[in-house]
Amino acid sequence: MAEERCALGGRFRRCRRPPRDTCQYCARPICKDHAYVLEGYDAVCTRPSCRAKHDELPGHHEYVRGVRLRNRDSLCGFEGCEFKHTFDCTKCGGRFCLRHLSDELYPSVGSREPAAMAIVCAHCWERRTVWSKP
Repeated sequence: MAEERCALGGRFRRCRRPPRDTCQYCARPICKDHAYVLEGYDAVCTRPSCRAKHDELPGHHEYVRGVRLRNRDSLCGFEGCEFKHTFDCTKCGGRFCLRHLSDELYPSVGSREPAAMAIVCAHCWERRTVWSKP
């Protein structure tokens, strides 16, 4: 059995270093040189799709906090909307008025399942471009 090594590297040749951790998004073994983040519980490789996922999360968490604050007052989660919330976004769980949700064909992430219809807010619809990539 071959010794495990880092799964990243050049186009034609893999890195020869031993892995230090496993990327939390793509599950590839990574060495310290091919790690975008290696701290605490975070281990993210340098692949562009994995970096984009890691970098997108803080903004998403901030967005969800704002939605929850507006929802506490029974308002639509969309900033500046004065209507009461009526439906949930199937992705972030925030509650919105009907004007700020749409029924979209949302891609399945990390599976071979076909895309499925989902009721989503504009923020979650935009996030699909980052999270639908393997």
